Amino acid sequence: MPANLDGGACWWFTLLMSSEDRGPDELADAHEAHSEPHEVDLERREAAVAERETAVAERETAVEERETAQAERRNVAETTLAAADERDAVSDTRDAAAEKRGNDADLAEMMDPKSEYGAHWPERRHAAADRRHAKDDRTASRDDRLTMTEGDEEHDADMT
Repeated sequence: MPANLDGGACWWFTLLMSSEDRGPDELADAHEAHSEPHEVDLERREAAVAERETAVAERETAVEERETAQAERRNVAETTLAAADERDAVSDTRDAAAEKRGNDADLAEMMDPKSEYGAHWPERRHAAADRRHAKDDRTASRDDRLTMTEGDEEHDADMT
């Protein structure tokens, strides 16, 4: 007998092959010996279905938890980006104002025939300080964006 038919793997085929040697009553007895009662089979199938439904419910719960966590991370990212954009806008405005003040001071001093060169150094220092603050704000915004996209690694602040 082939190995795949050994041990009742295909009991019905074995029964058919040996049915010439058996009577009708012996065939029915052999079939009953190899089959489960209907109720036991139904319970086994219902248990398998319940197990699959539990696994599906667990997977759905895990997916919902991941989606909730992702939505929270997205909200944090949007808030961070909005703050970074706001800082960039303030920095750009401050930078433009400082540049204009510096240019106006240079023009006024250059156009004044009686001017004393260097008399407006405090204004120039303030304009330079505003430009440094604007650069620092842009650097902080850039670092926030890099942290969001690449993790918590330290980045070189002199790249701006």
